[in-house]
Amino acid sequence: MIRRFSATISSVLGIAITALLVAACGGAAGTATPAPSAAPAASPSAVVGPSAGLSPSTAPSGSVGPSGSANPSGSAPASGASGTDIGLPHVEARLEDLLPSTIGGVTLEKFSLTLSAYIASTTGGDKALYAPWLVKFGKTPDDVNMAVAADLTGQENFILHAIDVPGVDDATLSSSFGDVAHKAGWTVNSKTVADKSVLEMIDPAAAASGGLSVGYVWAKDGVLYTIITDDSSLLLEALIRTPEPSATPTS
Repeated sequence: MIRRFSATISSVLGIAITALLVAACGGAAGTATPAPSAAPAASPSAVVGPSAGLSPSTAPSGSVGPSGSANPSGSAPASGASGTDIGLPHVEARLEDLLPSTIGGVTLEKFSLTLSAYIASTTGGDKALYAPWLVKFGKTPDDVNMAVAADLTGQENFILHAIDVPGVDDATLSSSFGDVAHKAGWTVNSKTVADKSVLEMIDPAAAASGGLSVGYVWAKDGVLYTIITDDSSLLLEALIRTPEPSATPTS
């Protein structure tokens, strides 16, 4: 079933993600990008090789909307990590439940929305990847949902995405996403982190600008996961606490 949200979704996401950006980017050098860009607490190079943070392009972005904006159709109000009601959407609780509620001892804010709503709210380079990826399965961004878990307090740089694409085997989900990214000019490599096989995907635009630019991707039970963090200890914990890849992804 195709579900469409009003334009309010961008404002709702804007409030949440702006809170994340303001908290995480305070004091960081350079222009604001769509994901936390604070200086790395620990480099993932200790785990996977080249020193890099994780992609700002994998987090949604948007301008702050009025705090009194009505919730999008099908969403429910949620309290932000700061205690402020920021009206986050919750279109698929089951998908949110697959994501950890805490990482590194910090409580994460979880929400879910259609992938099309996410694309409409972000300026990140990843927005161009989803439609050509899904068309291979006869789907569009309107047809699938994304869940997000993130630290909105700025205590740590961490975001986790989960995209539900039922009816597609896991190896195909991850490898085809890597193929689309590679064709778009991203660097895609197979990596083993915490004894798990993932795809390391590097956004060239973010890398060129000096921003955080790397994401770690795998699939399990029809869900594509992406971890975004610049802290190797959080990466390891997240990989342990999220569903293990059921197949080795290939670049």
